[in-house]
Amino acid sequence: MPDDIENGLTSSVPDKPEETEKEVSGTAFQTSKEKLKEITEGIEKGIKDLFASDQYVQYLKTMARFHRYSLNNIILIYMQRPDATMVAGFGKWKDQFGRHVNRGEKGIKIIAPVLYNKRVEREKRDPHTQMVVVDDNGNPVMEEITIRVPRFKVTSVFDVSQTDGKPLPTLVHDLYGNVENYDIFLEAIRRSSPIPMDIVPMDEKEHGDGYYSLKENRIYIREGMSQIQTVSACIHERAHSMLHTREALEAAKLENPEAKPKTKAQIEVEAESISYVCCQYYGIETKENSFGYIASWSKNQDLPELKTSLETISKTASAIITSIDRSLKEIAHEREAEQQKQEQAKEPISAAPEKQEVPFLSDSVSITPAGLLTPDCGVEITREDMEAYGYYESAMMPLTREKAYALFDQDAAIFALYQNGSADMLVDRDEITNSSCAYFGVEYDDWKMTPDYKDLLARHILETSQLEHSFLTKMQEPAIMIYQLTPDETLRDHLFMPMDQLQEKGLSVERQNYEPLYAMTVPTTETNPDKLLEGTFYMFNMNRPDDFKGHSMSVSDIIALKLNGEVSFHYVDNIGFKPLDHFLEAENPLKNAEMTMEDDANLIDGIINNGPKQEMKEPPSILAQLEKPLPREPKAPDRAVPKKEKGMEL
Repeated sequence: MPDDIENGLTSSVPDKPEETEKEVSGTAFQTSKEKLKEITEGIEKGIKDLFASDQYVQYLKTMARFHRYSLNNIILIYMQRPDATMVAGFGKWKDQFGRHVNRGEKGIKIIAPVLYNKRVEREKRDPHTQMVVVDDNGNPVMEEITIRVPRFKVTSVFDVSQTDGKPLPTLVHDLYGNVENYDIFLEAIRRSSPIPMDIVPMDEKEHGDGYYSLKENRIYIREGMSQIQTVSACIHERAHSMLHTREALEAAKLENPEAKPKTKAQIEVEAESISYVCCQYYGIETKENSFGYIASWSKNQDLPELKTSLETISKTASAIITSIDRSLKEIAHEREAEQQKQEQAKEPISAAPEKQEVPFLSDSVSITPAGLLTPDCGVEITREDMEAYGYYESAMMPLTREKAYALFDQDAAIFALYQNGSADMLVDRDEITNSSCAYFGVEYDDWKMTPDYKDLLARHILETSQLEHSFLTKMQEPAIMIYQLTPDETLRDHLFMPMDQLQEKGLSVERQNYEPLYAMTVPTTETNPDKLLEGTFYMFNMNRPDDFKGHSMSVSDIIALKLNGEVSFHYVDNIGFKPLDHFLEAENPLKNAEMTMEDDANLIDGIINNGPKQEMKEPPSILAQLEKPLPREPKAPDRAVPKKEKGMEL
């Protein structure tokens, strides 16, 4: 470890751990300029040391473990604690993971961004046209606004090996290096690639392990290699297809005109490094002897070029890992659904579905789950649109330029999204105007702080309340309503949890943890509750209605059943359904709803207001509007793929 890191940038945990966070942040803030200057010099020296020695492979292993971190922080973690596997601040270990930092441990210094408010004067713009507003004399109207300006400070984090407390969950991705999961992993790589990928016989001397064809815009991998060699080659060529096309190289040149053209050696270093990082992330050990020419290539490169290559490797590897992770989850859900389908086929009831009346869509009302509330951009921006564009990071919510303006004015941190998978935070409104990016983005946590989101959430809560009220008081029976858990991190122990395991943990099923998402009248003469529940599960798990926006029905969901003048609630368990006698109230909620609205001398018969009526007009409810079909938003036009000229193989 360099002396400047060891002597100037480490701090240890004092005898009173509860004071650590305040003390460390206070020290970093008081000496921010000196600390940042010192740490920046350490980073620059660290970069040169990486390429001048055999430390490069060890650095790539650190990058694999912290692929979402910035290049500077990856280097800092590697320089101070190269064996680190998971880092967090003192408070985060304590509050989110139930662990404490051991006394005497030295913190790992990293750079953390901080946004602060600043009042500035600017020209006022029309919110719809974005044109400058002028007064009667033709002069621009000025306004004072608050902008968020980024700055950086040095702070401390600690590795998990420096803490003690509650055990951490096992990382899923560690399993995918095993041979028995090879087919799944290879399928995930293929799905995550926006261009076709074929494994075919080829001449090893002519094409090596594979190549990316610029002319065909297609990846070819040599057939007959070992599983590890095949996976490594797939990711290597995927990196070429993202970074080293003629269009990508020209775009990089426009972005940085002063940069030197990439040499063949640099192109191969980047692709091989990205492949190595991704394989390390999934626990797949590949050969390390392919980096033997690193020192000879790097000795003629200036620091900016070396740093640019490392940034390219970091961002591209992170984008590929994110897309593969998403594909792995999709495959897991598909296989789980197929397994449930096969298990249901073995059961007597499901073996002969023609003997039961399976509910179908009729007089339904659907609500978008709170976790899927997204900025209204005027057009639909799908995940496929973003992948075709070249951006794969699912944590960023895509925005149009117009929506980026609106959320920027609401103090949200806005990012420009680039086709190479990277993103830069924009600190000035003019940067949105001047950016050549087709898409912008906002992080989910920042989006949730905006007035737009709060307005959308308030409407969502009102809609769910009205949906529940309509189901209880207006929908004709038989009817069903689907509840699913709200998207809250504190409820992760409830999600997909069988009832017996839930009770073993001392947890219970509470109405406040759920949101109603779908209600419908069931057009059937079936009056057997068990068959109605089974039919509902079959439809919402295996053949979901097009307008249902929740996840496939699974354990921990709740079905409300309105039948024979009563409403009952049923917990979807791993086997069958568990009745919930007190989900809403101790008494029948339909009876209670009727008692509060009945104008027929308290005649309780399951029909609201069935006696002599007083003439009165009710204002139209939002529910009435919900029950009307909403016009579909236009989809963003497909982008034309540029014609490929006669090219080379990479």
